[in-house]
This record gives sequence, C-alpha cells and structure tokens, in this order.
Amino acid sequence: MLPLLPLIVLVPLAAIVPLLVFDRRRAHDVALGASIATFALVALMAYLAYANGLDSLSFNSAYIKELGIGFEFGLTSAGLMLAVMTSVVFLAASVVGRYFIRERERIYSIIFLLAEGSSLGVFLSGNLFLFYLFWEIGEVMMFFIIFLYGGFNRRYASLKFILYSIVSSLMLLIAIILIYTGSSVHTFSISELRTFANSIPNEVQLAIIALMLGSFLIKMPVFPLHTWLPDAHTEAPTTGSMILAGVLLKFGGYGLFLMFLLLPLARHYALHMALLFILSSTYAAILTLRQTNIKRMIAYTSITDMGIVGMGIASGSQIGVSGALFLMLAHGIAVSLLFLIAGTLDELYGTMEISKIGGVVRNFPWLAYLFVAGAFMLLGLPLTAGFVGDVLVFIGSFSTFKFVSLLPLLGLAVVGAALFWVAETTFFRSSRVTEPYNAIDREVMAGAVLLIAASVVLGVLPFVLLG
Repeated sequence: MLPLLPLIVLVPLAAIVPLLVFDRRRAHDVALGASIATFALVALMAYLAYANGLDSLSFNSAYIKELGIGFEFGLTSAGLMLAVMTSVVFLAASVVGRYFIRERERIYSIIFLLAEGSSLGVFLSGNLFLFYLFWEIGEVMMFFIIFLYGGFNRRYASLKFILYSIVSSLMLLIAIILIYTGSSVHTFSISELRTFANSIPNEVQLAIIALMLGSFLIKMPVFPLHTWLPDAHTEAPTTGSMILAGVLLKFGGYGLFLMFLLLPLARHYALHMALLFILSSTYAAILTLRQTNIKRMIAYTSITDMGIVGMGIASGSQIGVSGALFLMLAHGIAVSLLFLIAGTLDELYGTMEISKIGGVVRNFPWLAYLFVAGAFMLLGLPLTAGFVGDVLVFIGSFSTFKFVSLLPLLGLAVVGAALFWVAETTFFRSSRVTEPYNAIDREVMAGAVLLIAASVVLGVLPFVLLG
C-alpha cells in the first residue's frame, strides 16, 4: 500500500486520468469526487498524527541519491495545519465550481486538480527539490485559471501575476541552490538540513535569507510588493480567488516558517522583519477604506492578516509561531468564504461595485448572513479558528516585541469597520434595493456552510492540530 503522505498528493493528480476519458459534462463531478477523497485522506492523516505523532507518517524513497534528491515527504506542525486548510478550501471550491465555471470544464478541472495536488505537495514535501517543484506547478496553474477564466482585464492581471511569480521563484531557486552547496551534507532533505544548518557559513546564510525573504514577501504578499494581488483577485474567477487567497498566499508564510527553521542567522533579523510585517499590515488595513470593489477590499484584508502571520513567525516563541500557523489556516477558510460571497454577488447582480448593489437581504437573506459570518470569522470571533490564531499570535509576539506587536490590532479594527460598512451598505440598507439578474444556486450555500463548519470545528477543537 502506498504511504499516506504521497497518496494524498497523488489522488488529485491521478483523477486527471478519468477526466481524459469521461464526457466533459462530468468534469466537475470528477473534480468533486477527487476533492472529497483527498479531504478524507487528510482527515485520516490528522487523526494519525494526533494519535501517533508527526514522525510516524514520514516517507522517503531515493531518486537521484548522489544529489540528495528523493521522493521525500514529511509532516511538520505547519504542514499538517496547512494541508487541512488546503483540503477544506479545495473541497469548497469544487462544490461551487459548477456554478461559476460553465465553459471548458474539462480543462478547468485538470488545472484545478493540478493546483490541489501541487499545493498539498508544497506543505507535505520533506525535500526542498520537491518543495520548489510543487511551488512552481501551483503558480503556473493559478496563472492559467486567471488567464483562461478571469474577467475583462484578465490578461493584464495574469501577466502581472506571473511576472511577480517568476521573480519570486527565481530568488527561491537561487536560495535553495545556495543551501545545497553551502551545507556540509549537500542534500535537499529538510530534516537533514535542520541538523546541519550551522555548517552553512554566515555570509552564505545572509545571502540566502535576503533571497528567501524577497521571494516570500512577494508571495504573502507584503508592502511594497503587494500590488499584483488586488488585480489578480479582481479578475480571477470566484473559485480562483478562493484558491489564491485561501491557499497560494500561504506558500509564502510556510516558506518563511522554513527559513527560520533552517537558517539560525535569520533570528538575528527577526525584529526588523517584524516591523516590516507590522507596517504592511497597518498600511493594507487603511487601504481597505479606499476600495469601491468588494473583491479588492477583501484582497487588502488578506495583506493585513498575512502581515500578522509574518509577525507571529518572526517572534520565534512557540506560542507565537503556532498561532501564526493556525491563523494561516483560519484566514484561508474565512477569506475563501468572503470571496465566495463576493463572486456570488457578481453572478446575481453583474457587478461587485459597492455603490451599485443594495438591499441584498431583501432578495437573498442567507447571503447577507453568510457575509457577516465570514467577516466575524476573519476578525476572530470566539469559537472560530481565527480567534485561536489571533490570541496565540499576539500573546507570543508580545513576549518578544512588547507593545509594538499590538499595533496590528488597530489594523484589524479598521478592517472590521470596513467589512461591516460593506455589510450595512450593500446587504442590509433597505433604502436602496438592487434587483438581481440571476438566481442563487444551492451549491453556493453548501460550499459556504462547509467553510463555516470547518472554522467552528477547528475553533472549538484546536488541540487536534496544535497538540
């Protein structure tokens, strides 16, 4: 029997084969079935990790032994949380896929499954070679989702996305090569590199840190390298926005976690990094107040939350880092729900401009309540996963950075004000009612309920993943 970790990565990729055989009208069914199977396997992985420990699931098969390249999969606390998040977000996106993607379904489903398998591969890889390979595949798949299925300005947004991604990937590749050549063991294995990290000379470590930090700041993203994100979200299809914000932004956060794990010298620059993350988080929160498009507003809230994540990882405390990882999970689920609601508004009313939609609660009351639920989840309402992540991040960061770590709380307050202003203006103001063009689909409700249920379950039972 194939070990569990590689099986989790292979299931979405193997589902591409029946897509080449079945009628294109069954494409969404195949993608949904693969996502359900992957979710079940990830749930089993979480249970086994909780019962037997993370190391019990590791797998390694040599490929090019002389170069230290192998099919190596390992489970870290970060990888566990982010794999759970990935399975939930992709399952929700597959549930609602039929409602938002109505052309070239077979091609979309192939791209979708490649994106799911590669995203899980990034978080479960035990080898930097595999990590980079899956990273690249995920970015390319997102480019095609935006380019082929996006809005009117999709060509501009997808080109901008891929240019930033190429720069990010190139810096990451050079950093990985330097890690390989600079360490005494000359391997790509993450577990071995953790043991022999001190063998890398300090000047080489400094160069690696600069390259990795640049790569991850683009991917998270962090001010001033963030401008590609609002454009990508505005033009991406709804399921693309769910995957981009819910999963792909976490590539950068997970990479930042690995950087501190592998490079001891990075800890000397933690305060400088934390200040940059705090600045980015606060700046993005202020920019949410200037947005007239719901999708762009939600995109800026992602920059705010990822800045808080970066601060938690930079804190170096066990509580702060664990909170940052859990906050990535919580943010991925919450922001996917908000993008799902924003995309549904576009389908119903033909626009996402805040000034052109009003009185949604009169036509679709449950849609209004789901948006409010998503806003509360994003802001960390007790009994949701966001609450656990926020509390742990700020406790852990305060122990390291003291009162400066509390500044992002002001940003969260601004984000909350912006989201509830949108709720009042667009959803609940009865004096301006916009008539819908289309009807809502029950699949949207099913996807939204799935995301809310995941946030509540993980908020009530966080110890399953936190230990």
